[in-house]
Amino acid sequence: MQQNMRWWAKAAATATILTSVLSACSSGNTSESSPASSSAAATETAGGSASATASAEASNNEHYTINWGIHFQAPGVIADTRVQKELEKRYNVTIKPVKITDASIAGGEVPDVFTLSDPSAVAAYQTQGVLMPIERSLIGERLPEYEADIQSVPGNLFAPATFDDKLWAIPMFVMLRGYDFAGLWRTDWLKKVGIEKTPETLEEFEKAVYAFAKNDPDGNGKNDTYGLTGTMTTTWSSGFYNIFGAYGVEPTMWHVRDGKVVNGSVMPETKEALATLRKWYADKVIDPEFITDTQESYRTKLFNGRIGFIEETIGRLYREDASTIASMKEINASATLAPGVNPTGPGGSGSWSWGSKSNYVVFGSQMAKDQGKLDRILQIMRDYSADRELYLLLNQGYEGEQWKYVSGTSGPTEFLDGWAKVEDRDQTGARMFALGAINTNAMRADLTDPDLTAAIQKYGAGDNWTDATYFMVLPSEGMYKADLTLLMQRTFAEIITGQKSLDDYDAYVKQWYAKGGQKLTDEANALYATLK
Repeated sequence: MQQNMRWWAKAAATATILTSVLSACSSGNTSESSPASSSAAATETAGGSASATASAEASNNEHYTINWGIHFQAPGVIADTRVQKELEKRYNVTIKPVKITDASIAGGEVPDVFTLSDPSAVAAYQTQGVLMPIERSLIGERLPEYEADIQSVPGNLFAPATFDDKLWAIPMFVMLRGYDFAGLWRTDWLKKVGIEKTPETLEEFEKAVYAFAKNDPDGNGKNDTYGLTGTMTTTWSSGFYNIFGAYGVEPTMWHVRDGKVVNGSVMPETKEALATLRKWYADKVIDPEFITDTQESYRTKLFNGRIGFIEETIGRLYREDASTIASMKEINASATLAPGVNPTGPGGSGSWSWGSKSNYVVFGSQMAKDQGKLDRILQIMRDYSADRELYLLLNQGYEGEQWKYVSGTSGPTEFLDGWAKVEDRDQTGARMFALGAINTNAMRADLTDPDLTAAIQKYGAGDNWTDATYFMVLPSEGMYKADLTLLMQRTFAEIITGQKSLDDYDAYVKQWYAKGGQKLTDEANALYATLK
């Protein structure tokens, strides 16, 4: 995969390095405090990576100092916290917390262990020579519980962090995603217009939103309601995710068709979806402010009775005290809301999704020469991956003081008064040393609210529509992507609102390819070939 290495080098040059970026979407997970990790002398393999056969049975007698990259969202290092001291005592180590920035990395301050958001960040740091390559067998030998679970995840999560025939990061994954989208309906409006259940098909969806726009669902005798709105105010959004999903496409993603990678914004299915949206807009079913609406503004419109449907993340709608439903009750106590599935259309069903891919754990290149310290870190990682007690300590803090179990002595948790804000929990060291979503499926199932699990399974789209290239940065994105995104958003808005004809979509496709889209398509296909 020498060619793969050259490809990554070019891509890394265009990637924006978000310092120590571990996505907020992925949560860390616990593991068991197992005794023993190796204190073997430092070794290095011929390939330059640490050996996967370190003696993990040795005692903790050897003391190590670990430079630990703190959670990226923490505003800065808080030294000598209670959590830090507990880790130091438990594992016979001294921890030096490090806030990672591009400047600190460039200055040679490379942590022994830290987390990164995506493959592009992994590639960028690797090209700077600051990461240690990881033998694939290391994960199975030292994190066996996690290895067993990651094998059950669809796709090859190791591929995006593998180049030059070497693995450079331990991938995390998230299967139950409360941040995936589902529908949220004004059920009092549905009943008012004679619809007894939330729509499941595109045909039923259309019937409902037309009724919202035409049949005075709020009963005020005025023609002042719409079925839905959208958003085109982000750099990654086309809006109307579930409508495009019903046609089998998400415009801002790369899809595989007949073995080739194609951008969703230029596919025939997208034109079909635009035809539907164009019709709805002409019939005054879509709020004319959809071009400038945001997720927050369309929630407000739902609350205030301007629209009767929005797309919402499942974690905000899955039960009565979930944030969006609770906010609705505060504003309009008589209104009722209920989640709904993404409507099934000619191309299936689904919405925009990050997919199962999450973030990455990496090691500084210096760890290849310090096997004993690496063993100790791997011991902590294994314990974190399988021991609920350690996971909760590193992610949430102290039981009975900062959080409690909702019921009994296991299962979902909730924060106690005064500890809901993560910035407050930082003072005790909670989240500073969290290692992300490398915990076992069994632990995740135990800690996840069963109502949320059921809602995700019922309303979520799974991996129906996610990016074929794992949202990785292409070498030429810096030159073309921003302009192409604006071109897409402007053209889609003009077609939907009737300023352009539907046939103008064909001219847009040609323009998209001519303005750099062909270059990005070629690069996406080259990348996809390395991920198989």
